[in-house]
Amino acid sequence: MVPSDAIAEFRLADTAEAASFSTFLQGFLSANGYPFVIIHNAPDLTGERRRVEFEDARVSRKFAQEWLRLRGTLGQA
Repeated sequence: MVPSDAIAEFRLADTAEAASFSTFLQGFLSANGYPFVIIHNAPDLTGERRRVEFEDARVSRKFAQEWLRLRGTLGQA
């Protein structure tokens, strides 16, 4: 079972952000030695949700921090 601190969950606003998330995820995995990850896609009425599970909580926190930093930068552009 994956510890809860190894799970990061994000709500994506639209298809453009979902595409950006996918690109970011591929780059993150490549840069971090392809850690084991499970991605859950959960569409709902307010957009897309992605639940990302890593085996290592440190990798999960790093992923969340980097995505949120990038997302903030994209929102300011």
